[in-house]
Amino acid sequence: MKKLITVLFFSALTLCSWSQNVDGIVSKYLESIGGEENWKAVKSIKLTGTVPTPQGDFTFEMFRKTPNKYMISLNVMDQKMVPQAFDGEIAWTINPFTGDPTPQKLPEDQLKAVKQEADFEDPFIDYAKKGHGVTYEGTEAVDGVNCDKLKLTKNKGKTGEEIVTIYFLDTETHLPVISRQTPAAGQMAGQEVSTYYSDYQDTGNGLILPYTIDTKVGGQSVQIIKFTEVEINGEVSDEIFKYTGK
Repeated sequence: MKKLITVLFFSALTLCSWSQNVDGIVSKYLESIGGEENWKAVKSIKLTGTVPTPQGDFTFEMFRKTPNKYMISLNVMDQKMVPQAFDGEIAWTINPFTGDPTPQKLPEDQLKAVKQEADFEDPFIDYAKKGHGVTYEGTEAVDGVNCDKLKLTKNKGKTGEEIVTIYFLDTETHLPVISRQTPAAGQMAGQEVSTYYSDYQDTGNGLILPYTIDTKVGGQSVQIIKFTEVEINGEVSDEIFKYTGK
C-alpha cells in the first residue's frame, strides 16, 4: 500500500510538472512573438509578398480580419487569381484560367481546411477556453536546432472535428521552426505536411512574424511564400472577403 501511494504521488508530481512545462513553453512562445495582449489587439493584417515558381515570382496580397475572414489574391500573367477566400461562411476561389473569371464555391472537402486557415487568432492564445488541448512531447533536433515539441489538438474530444498539429519551437528563441500536420480534408488529405518558418522579423510594432514559409510534402517543397510587407490594423473592407458568385 505504501509503495502504491508513493507511485501515485510521484505520478501526480510528474503530471503537474508536465502541465506547468506546457503552459511555461506556451507563455514563452507568445512572449517571443510580441506578447499575448498585443496580438489580441490586432484586428486585421495585410501581407504582401511573392510566390517563387518555375515561371517566375508571382506577387500576392493576403488579407486577414477578425474573427475568421481570409483572402489571398495573386497576380498571375496579369490576371487576378484567388486560390482561397473565406467570408465567415462560404469558402470560394477565382481561377480565370478555367475560362470562368467569376467566383466559385470551393467543394465541401476543402471547406474544413480553408476554415482552419481563416482562424485569425493564434491557436495557442487561450487555447483551453477554445476547447483545444496542448501536450508536451519532449525535445527533438530539427536541422541542428534543439526544439521543444508541443502537440496542439484543436476541438479536442469532438469526433470528426479534431485537428492535430505538432509544433517544434526553438528552445532558445521559443519561435516555431516547423509544424507538422496530416490533414483529413483538402488537396493534401492523408499526407504529412511539414511547414518551415524562417526569416523572423518585427512587423514594425513589436509583433514578430516569419517572413518566409516553406510547405513541404514528402520532403519536397510544394509552396514557398515570402512576405515583403506587413500592415497591422490597417483599413480592410469586409467587401473583399464577400462571396459574390451565384
